[in-house]
Amino acid sequence: MQLLRNRADWCTWAEGLAGISIRHSYNAPPDPACFPCYGYAVLAITEPGYEVEEPRYLYAADVAAMAMTLLGARP
Repeated sequence: MQLLRNRADWCTWAEGLAGISIRHSYNAPPDPACFPCYGYAVLAITEPGYEVEEPRYLYAADVAAMAMTLLGARP
């Protein structure tokens, strides 16, 4: 998981994922809805024998909701 502060951070991070190339528009994933956010990758099997890493994003609201759940607080 990596903190993505802006689009430049996102481009650098996404270029490191398997099967993704932002520069050549190859399997370019969608941008996050907003910055800052946390990015992490999940393994996706698109065809038998072919795997790519797909990005997922955690936003501030998601992190706050997880913290509330872990602390046992109720909204």
